[in-house]
This record gives sequence, C-alpha cells and structure tokens, in this order.
Amino acid sequence: MPAPGLAGPASDASGNAASTPALAARARALARAYAALSGVTTCLIVLGALVRANGAGLACPDWPLCFGEAIPRFDVKIGFEVGHRYLAGLMSLGFVTLAVVVLRDPRLRAPLAPGLGLGAVLLALQILLGALTVWHLLASWTVTSHLLCGNAVNLSLLVLWRRSSELAEGEPLRMPLGAGLRALIGVVALLLVVQMVLGGLVSSRFASLACDEWPTCSGGEWFPGFHGARAIHLLHRLGAYALVGLLAVAAPAARGHGRLARLMAAAALVAVLQATVGIANVLLRVPVEVTGLHSFLAACLVGLVGLATREAWLAPRRARPGAAL
Repeated sequence: MPAPGLAGPASDASGNAASTPALAARARALARAYAALSGVTTCLIVLGALVRANGAGLACPDWPLCFGEAIPRFDVKIGFEVGHRYLAGLMSLGFVTLAVVVLRDPRLRAPLAPGLGLGAVLLALQILLGALTVWHLLASWTVTSHLLCGNAVNLSLLVLWRRSSELAEGEPLRMPLGAGLRALIGVVALLLVVQMVLGGLVSSRFASLACDEWPTCSGGEWFPGFHGARAIHLLHRLGAYALVGLLAVAAPAARGHGRLARLMAAAALVAVLQATVGIANVLLRVPVEVTGLHSFLAACLVGLVGLATREAWLAPRRARPGAAL
C-alpha cells in the first residue's frame, strides 16, 4: 500500500490534474520516502559488514532459505545472516512500492524513470550477487562485487531523493563550472571506485592485518614485500592517502558553488574520518565495531562524492577561456 502522502494522483473538483503545489507536495513526500529508504540501505551495508566481521557469511549455507526454512532456528551467526536477508527483503519491497507510486503518475514518471530504471537494474544485480556469494562460498569476487553494487544501489536512491527534491523545490541555480574542477571531481570519483574495490578485496582476502603497523607496514618497514594480501593492503592505504589529498584540493576549489561546495567539504571531512578509522582498525586489530563504522563512513563518502559528481555534471560549463577552476 502506498506510503502516506503518496496515494494516487490528486485532482481538483473538476477532475483536472493536480495543481503545481499539489505536485510539489507529492514530490516532497516522495523525496522523504527515498531518503528513508537510503537510510535503510545504509544500515543494510553496515549489517553486511558485520555479517562478514562475525564470520557469519555462510551461517546459512543455502539461499534464499536458511537450512531449507524461512525462519530457521537462531544462534548469533544465523541471526546476523538472516537479519541481513530480512532487511534486504524489506528494502526491496520499499523500492518496488515507491516505483509503483512513481510509474502511476506521469508527472513523476517522466523525470524519475531513468534513475528508477537504473536503480531497479542495480537492485536486481545486488540480489543475484547476494545469492552468488552464498552459492560460491564467499568467493572474493562475489563479496567485492556485492559491496560495490550495494553502495551503487544506495547512491541511486540518493539521486532519486535529490531529483524528487528538485521537483518539489524547483531546479537549483548552478554556478558555471570550469573544466579543471569538473575533471578533478571526476578523478576523485574514479579513485573512490578503485578504493571501494580495494577495500572489498582487503576484506574478502583477509588482508586487514597483512600490514600490522601504522604508518609503517610491518617490522618498521614501509614496503616489506609488495605481493599477495600485503600488496592489496598497501594499495588500499596509498589510495586512501591519495583520496584525502585530492579532496583537500577539490573542496577549497569548489567554494562559491553552493551545494557542490557543501558536498565536497563534507566529503573531505568524511574522508579524513574514514582514513582515521582505517588506521584504528589496524592498531586495534580489526574489532567488529570499528569495521562497522568503517563501512558506514565508506557508504557516506560514496553518497557525498556521487552527489557532488552529479552536481558537477549538471553545472553549466564556464564560458570564459582560461578559467580552469
């Protein structure tokens, strides 16, 4: 059943389509619903990390059931794994419900259909990857792909939230953007994707303590051996340093660009926090709580950089030659 405030198309006394204020109210309610669904998805990402950290990835050896039952006999590990599945099911039902609301209203369907279609494809892929993760016994490629796709689903929900908000509030005024800053934000986004891949590999290949010191790697050496799990860990560290450095340049360069400036400033702050938590993960020997926080901050960073990249993409190009930033 549709969420409150999102029931069928409104009409006036003469039966005509709803007025612009009514559409704005409807879009505003939809934006709130997508924001809430993104919150649920973020919790799902963190819960997935806790499933991994507690060694519960194969607590249910089959999928979609658990030991052939929808509600199996619980212990702690099965509770983590089944809880993750139940929450994923609720999130999927929420996505389908909001999709029906959007598709039934042509005024919402036209502007939101592209993002909705992409989100649906990503969600279907994420469900498949969840099944493959179990069927392939936590193979590294499935775990890493599941992590990446989960964050992509969350970003698609944030984009739908932002687009719905724009329908309610009107298109924002975007300052012209120079080619240099646009390219810099693109590089930040690309590096973040690489970092997410490396982070997934660090987790799935049990490389979190391949370097058991900080700032050095092991035995007081910076690069005691660049191979196997240690190479993945070191690349992830170097990527974190590079990402923080790039954001330290991009955030000040975006000043004066309204929402883009705020997103980049927040991304820079979260990146510093994320790097600090990553260091704590090594020094404290990967406690479960710190692992969950690391995943939460990663999801926040993906959302912030993704929305900033969208703002940069939509901003008009600066006409004045030579104004790189």
